[in-house]
Amino acid sequence: MDHHVSSPWVRPTGGKSEGREWCVAESWTKFIFPFLFDPTGVHDGRGELAEFLIHDPKRPGSWTESDFGPRELDNMLPYVRQYLKLPKNHRRIALNRECLGQASGFRFTTSATSEDYDQLGFDISEVVLNIFFNGVACLSLEIRPRTPEHVSVKDIELINARLASLANGAAFELDTPWAGDTPEFSVAAICQSQQTMTIKKLIDTLLEPVLRPSAPWSVTPMVDRFLPIYGAILLSPSQEAPIDELDERFYQFAQHHLTILRKTFTPNNISTFSEIHLEDSAHHYVPYHNVIHSQSLDGGFILAYDNGLPHFSRSPSPAMESFRTNYFFMMLIPYHQRLSILRYAMAAANAGLSPERGSELRRLREEIYDFTSRCYFSEASVSEERNHIYDRWQQEFHVVRMYNELKEEVHDIDNYLADLERERENELRDQTSKRDSRNMQLFAVITLVFLPVSLLLVAIPAIPILNRWINFATHPLRSGFIILAMVGVVILLLGLMFRYLKYARSMPKPLE
Repeated sequence: MDHHVSSPWVRPTGGKSEGREWCVAESWTKFIFPFLFDPTGVHDGRGELAEFLIHDPKRPGSWTESDFGPRELDNMLPYVRQYLKLPKNHRRIALNRECLGQASGFRFTTSATSEDYDQLGFDISEVVLNIFFNGVACLSLEIRPRTPEHVSVKDIELINARLASLANGAAFELDTPWAGDTPEFSVAAICQSQQTMTIKKLIDTLLEPVLRPSAPWSVTPMVDRFLPIYGAILLSPSQEAPIDELDERFYQFAQHHLTILRKTFTPNNISTFSEIHLEDSAHHYVPYHNVIHSQSLDGGFILAYDNGLPHFSRSPSPAMESFRTNYFFMMLIPYHQRLSILRYAMAAANAGLSPERGSELRRLREEIYDFTSRCYFSEASVSEERNHIYDRWQQEFHVVRMYNELKEEVHDIDNYLADLERERENELRDQTSKRDSRNMQLFAVITLVFLPVSLLLVAIPAIPILNRWINFATHPLRSGFIILAMVGVVILLLGLMFRYLKYARSMPKPLE
């Protein structure tokens, strides 16, 4: 895409667009299931989630590490590319090709009340799990029409609408018999054993090892009803025409058929997509005369047509491959940033209810600083067009606004921790002062205990009357009684002193 010359988009006027003027050359849609996960027990390494799935003894070899292709991270800034490629930052694992059961396609379960399900066959061409260092993960399922040359954009809309709903997703079944030559754990085998599937049941089955009660993670799904989507459709004109005329037809076609993005409910409670008008520049970006990017909080779609250039004409189209790799990451990174900020906001709310909120907030502050230094990028690509798309996705996902609010929250956390530190220092100072006071009192008690004894021992030989009273040679009984009385007094005073020390030890200790 980046090597084309951008031509200004001028809205065509007049003309009439009909569906038969365009054919679908290629199409795919990624359905994204985002979730957060926290380690529990002794497990504290979030990178272990990938290893946990790869080495699951119940599904050996089902998940494998998915390396980046030679051009998949083209034109990314070096530190963004490094962030995605370093295992300590990001792991990408994919369902084994054999487990996808590509020899077996799928179709929606036929319904006597609806003909829309007929002939809507599709393949699940890729299942990828992106796992980020801070406990954010996105499972993406790539759906392709079985015979794109025989489907219309409306058919693609119907497929996407019936798969995007977690709450009311349509059931589907195997379109062709399962040959049984795929592994026991495969999408085809699962569908064969359960007869019918929905997108929610499929996601639950794929993530079952992570969702087990015995799994060392707690999982929080970040969507309840609809899956965010990201997809592309490449059209080819059914008749040759001048480029200006094709642009006009393409614009008119997009006005009527770019309805694949935002979702709503029809009166009969079936999930479908509502129309977006191209005049809404906040949600549409047209960098070239033959490409339209649609963006919203629910995801995005790209509509393009073959203008005769090799980038769009070859099969498979390099443009479509670029859309599903390079441009997909321009969306995925801001989405990851949004989920991360939501994660930290949830953690801050939970820490406010914790009796150990001081230590939890300190740890949260370090995590937020780590997020800022690792993956909060203001720019992502050296390509002006892709960087503009990245910036638009950040705006669409409200990343900048949410990040500014997060920074204010970090500032509040810093103030709160500073107040805690001051309170701790003041309490420690009070405890130190009290301890010094107790030590002085103890020293005074010890002095009072031993001072009379010392004076008496000095006075006995010096004072004649004491010498007569305490004289074991002439008065042994009286002298012994006096000495025993003095020892008793000393023991009593020592007992009082030790009781005081025991009381001092029971006093509250300074806060740590």
